[in-house]
Amino acid sequence: MLLHIVRKELLDQLLSLRFAIACGICLIVFLLSAVVLTREYREGLSTYNMNRVMHRNELQQVSQIWDLNEGVTVDRPLNLMNTLVRGLSKELTESVRVQPGNRLDFPEGWEQNPVLPLFPPVDFVFIVGIILSLLALAFAYDGVSGEAETGVLKLLMSYSAPRDLVLLGKWLGGYLALVTPFTVSFVLALLVVLLFPDVQPDAESSLALLALYGLALLYLGAVYSLGLLVSCRTRLASTSITVLLLLWVSLILAVPNMAPYVVSQVVPIPSAEEVDREKQALQMEQQRRFQEIIAEEQERLGRDNVWGDESVQERFRVAAEESQAEIQKIEDSFRTQVAAQTRLSGILARMSPLTSFNLAAFDLAAAGIAQEEEWVASLEAFGDTWSAYSEEKQRAYREWIQEQMAASHSGGVTITPQDMERFNQDLDLSDAPRFDFTHMPVADRLDGIYVDLGLLALWNVAFFMLAYLSFLRYDIN
Repeated sequence: MLLHIVRKELLDQLLSLRFAIACGICLIVFLLSAVVLTREYREGLSTYNMNRVMHRNELQQVSQIWDLNEGVTVDRPLNLMNTLVRGLSKELTESVRVQPGNRLDFPEGWEQNPVLPLFPPVDFVFIVGIILSLLALAFAYDGVSGEAETGVLKLLMSYSAPRDLVLLGKWLGGYLALVTPFTVSFVLALLVVLLFPDVQPDAESSLALLALYGLALLYLGAVYSLGLLVSCRTRLASTSITVLLLLWVSLILAVPNMAPYVVSQVVPIPSAEEVDREKQALQMEQQRRFQEIIAEEQERLGRDNVWGDESVQERFRVAAEESQAEIQKIEDSFRTQVAAQTRLSGILARMSPLTSFNLAAFDLAAAGIAQEEEWVASLEAFGDTWSAYSEEKQRAYREWIQEQMAASHSGGVTITPQDMERFNQDLDLSDAPRFDFTHMPVADRLDGIYVDLGLLALWNVAFFMLAYLSFLRYDIN
């Protein structure tokens, strides 16, 4: 009996106009998205390779030892998954200036087309999350109410079929009809992507694609179950589609976009500019404290040249450590507040299935929050490596400066071009450390999405069970 119901429901969907429209929409958006994103990937790959060579040549051309303090420019490698999922990063690749002291100079991107931010990228996440979710409602809105309105449901129930089998058969038949154009279009899009010679998928990318496809099926199942639930709660198909559109606007559009704003009003945090002003004030206070130390030591020792005195150096070190501790306290407090606000925003936004799908899809594609944190952490780690390398290269120079300051009566040092030439002529940067960054492995990506997968599964079960309870009480007469 179940197979007959599934077959009947599937045939009704396949022979309907909405199925033909769904096939056309899926083919167009998936193929266009694949072509556009893959071309962007190819152009980004060319830019990345060119920038790497250019920045490496810039490093080899450094001839002044003090230029090492300006840091080195590194480039973000491309992510193959960007051919399907655009992710959080504004650019496929970016050049970041890494300077000693973990100072990271990110590109501003002011030259970007100002019209582009008005439109979200039409990638896999947008197509499934927005377009296919609407199609899922179009496939499900009249599953029960529409047949009850035309009398087909009454005829079906006259065969003494259990209501649980009827509802399960309708869900399976309608869901299979929904995912058929999605699956075919997705496979064709992958074939289009593979036609580009620059795209060379590996095992990690293949596993991520399979996981991404499974995640989409789970999300579409939740939305389809919601459509079937509303259909079981209404008597007319027109009422069902109206209610579903209101729910779609609320759950898919309003909740994810309003959650961060609501949380920012409930849990306000200082802006980055305010934090920077606090840090600058502490740095100015540190400079003022250094001047006080010099004046005190000059008065105590009765001479102007106090730079080389060990007690002065010790007081400088203590003052610098105290100032750095205060700056670190401000940064830690700001990061804690941002993390708390982000966590609350995520909890509230996950009232929508779209939020769980988006976050999980971005993480699976190594283009989400976790990957961005890994990127920044890698830059900071390389900053420490570059600082140690720069310090090693400048050790002899710094020791010479300290000797000259200690021997000077005024504490000042005059550096002639001949003096600098003595240090610059032996400058060899052929052993400079190379920045190496790899995207998160699939196993780590899966570890980070269990919560969102569980929530999507919970939405599926909750919507279907509510639909089942509603259908048990549905009056077919």
